[in-house]
This record gives sequence, structure tokens and C-alpha cells, in this order.
Amino acid sequence: MSLSTEYMGLKLKNPIVVAAGPWSRDGASIQRSIDAGASAVVTETITLEANQNPSPRLYLSGSGQLFNTTLFSGIHLEQWEQEFESMRRGDCKLIASIWGNTPSELAYLAGKVERMGADAVEVSLSAPLGTRMDVGTVPREIFSFISAVTETVDIPVSVKLSYEASNFNGFTSSLEEAGVSGVTAIDALKGLMGVDLEHHRALMPTYGGYSGQYIRPIALATTATLKQTTGFPICGCGGINNAHDALEFIMLGAQSVQLASVLLRDGYEAIPRILGDLERWLEEHGYHSIEEVCGLALGSLRAFEELPPRPLTAHLTGGCDGCGKCVNSCLYGAMTLEAGKIVLDTARCTGCGMCEAICPVNALELRW
Repeated sequence: MSLSTEYMGLKLKNPIVVAAGPWSRDGASIQRSIDAGASAVVTETITLEANQNPSPRLYLSGSGQLFNTTLFSGIHLEQWEQEFESMRRGDCKLIASIWGNTPSELAYLAGKVERMGADAVEVSLSAPLGTRMDVGTVPREIFSFISAVTETVDIPVSVKLSYEASNFNGFTSSLEEAGVSGVTAIDALKGLMGVDLEHHRALMPTYGGYSGQYIRPIALATTATLKQTTGFPICGCGGINNAHDALEFIMLGAQSVQLASVLLRDGYEAIPRILGDLERWLEEHGYHSIEEVCGLALGSLRAFEELPPRPLTAHLTGGCDGCGKCVNSCLYGAMTLEAGKIVLDTARCTGCGMCEAICPVNALELRW
């Protein structure tokens, strides 16, 4: 069984990459990801100067929603050089996340981390909070920012994209022209945890990066769209908690995936758990490598305009417990509950699929 893959020309022993974040804040933290089996680790975002981060900066709602107001590394650039030297990397790749105010800053940082021994650079340009580049200005500026990096270093250069940037053709076209080697999609979304109604104040002092399992559908759609419309190698990111989540990104065309919020919740032990479950799933389904499943689901997606009309209607398959949830959710009045049993009016049914989706005992299905 082979979990090896290739991303941006880098040979990775498996598709699991640890994203930039506080779990990669220094050499010791990165070493924990290396020892846990990650194929690559992205450093916390490095800038020219050390940065102060607010306290508190991590917020977790009762429903498991995660918000993060951390922006940059608190370690000075020269200190990062010592952190790089302290690590025992083995066959794990080290990717340096960098951010700068100008093309020349980015070029300097990229050259510096390359000399420090980074295997690749991930440029952080568009994030949900802080002083980042406005996507609307990108067509005029993105080429100069990214080409300053690609022309400076000989190692692969990727760009981490926000949802907005990923779906903006002017942005992605400029990245292609600048010669990036790959993209990571997506970064966290801009969010607020909520409002304290009694004290009339937001529950967070500033906007935060909203991440975790609830952004995964958006990240999956972005991965598929990028795969269909660009030639970029893609590292999927956004709400990956287990092997199933990772395989969803891979089947939509991602060559690798980044873990982030799961490390805060479950610790570095999440890495070997996901790797073990990936290998077991492949073996149980008769695959010999992760590359065999890459992009397998992409062909099932069509543009809305290409979807043929399908006059499906709901049918009972047995096992109905008469809870009535489908009756309450039917917008077309095609279902009634009589003597504890569902009665279908197929003449009213339009095949919307809501009853099938909401049934707790899977007693309904759409068919011809």
C-alpha cells in the first residue's frame, strides 16, 4: 500500500500536510508533527519582524465552531533560522509560510527561508482578518507580488487562497502568469462568534478566521472549481477532521490536504490516526495507492445548465416510523400522515429530495 503523492514537484510520503498556525509556531512544535508522521509541515506565517498576538486569540463556541485571531509568528526572522536548524526532518518537507507588505519584502523573505533550508514557500496574501491584500485590487498587483517570489527562489512557490480569491478569475489568472507551482485552498473565512445581547457587545474583540468542519463544504466546492478551471496542483484545506474528509478533497482532485483546527481539538495524535484510517480504507476498497483515487469524483460534477430534467418522485421503501418530519418539510403538499402512516401524492411531488434528506430512518427515496 502506497500513500505517497506528489505536490508541486515535491515527493510526499503521504498526503497529510500540517497547515500554518500556532501548532507550527516553532521548531519544537513542528517536530511534533514530523514525529507524528506528517509528510510536510507549513510554518506559522513568518514576517520581517516578530509580532504581538492578542490574548485571548482562540475562541470555541458550544457547537464546535472555531475562531482564531492569530495572524503572524511571534518569532523574529533570525530566530526562525535557529528553529530550522533544531529540527530533525527526516523525509518530511518543510514549507515556509511568508507574508510581506511589498513585493521586495516578500522576495527578501523568500530568499531568506530558502537559504535557511525550506523545501518550498507558501505565500500568504489573502486572509479573513488583518491587513491583507484586497481581492478587488489583485489583478493590478498580484503579479508583481508573486513574481517577485518566483523569480527569487528556485524552490516551489504556492499561494494560500481565501474563498473569495479562489473564485476570482483575475486572481487565479495572475497567479498562473506569475508562475506559481501550486495553491492551497481555502484559508479560514472572516467571522464573528456572536453577540452578547445582555451586555450589547461582540463576543470577540475583532474579526477572526472561522475554520473547522462547517467550512468544509465551501472548501470542497472551491477545490473542485479550481481543478476544473485551472491547471494548479491543489492542496485542500478546510475542516478536515478524519480520513473520510481527506478522501473527499482527494477525490475532487487535491493531491494533498492540510490539517489545521483538528490539531487544536485532538492534538498531534490526529495525524497517525488519519493516516492509519486512510490506509485501511484504501485496502478495504481494493486500492493500492492514494493516487488511484485522486480526482475520481470530479467527473460526477456538472454545470447547472447541463443537468438534464429528471422527473423523479418520492417512494416509501419501508421502515417508516410515522414521525411526520417529511410531512412538515414538504413544500408541495405531497405528503400527509394518516393513522400514523405516510400517504404520498405523486401528482404533487416534484422530486425536490427534501423528504429523503430529512427522514431519520431512510424510509424514502427518489426514483422514476
